[in-house]
Amino acid sequence: MAEQGQGNRLETVRNARNARKVATTVPPIVTGQCFLVYFGDALMGFSKVSGVECSVEFETLQEGGLNDQVHVLTKPGSQQGTLQLERGVVADGSYKDLLAALTPGRRISVPVSIILCHQTEDGWKQVRCFSFNDGLVTRRTMGEFDAMSGQVILEKLEISHAGLVEIEVT
Repeated sequence: MAEQGQGNRLETVRNARNARKVATTVPPIVTGQCFLVYFGDALMGFSKVSGVECSVEFETLQEGGLNDQVHVLTKPGSQQGTLQLERGVVADGSYKDLLAALTPGRRISVPVSIILCHQTEDGWKQVRCFSFNDGLVTRRTMGEFDAMSGQVILEKLEISHAGLVEIEVT
């Protein structure tokens, strides 16, 4: 009899605990996205883009006689950002010229834009856009050359830049 009372008590505690739980909604997994990367007018598609960040360097300044706070001041940029683009395919027929321009050690003198697109019922919609004007190709890794498969031509591309700017998408 004591065991049955103990079981009822546990059931009552579980029911009370479950009644207090608040249902939370889990955000849906975002699918149907692509990245478009423009080097000037030349278009390339990449399956992964990393290193997209905007930041500012700062320093703190302690003012004499003001002991309860410090001032935070921005500093001129002294560090570069590194953008990694992986598994790239040239969208049009200008791959020879584009790959020649994306050789390590060469400056990219044309504007580079990275556009995030999301697929909707009405088609592809631009969601966010980042850009930089001056970059330096620091590393390029080519994909495996295999005539029997349709593999990507550019496995990984690293570009150092002076800073990304987010452009408003209309």
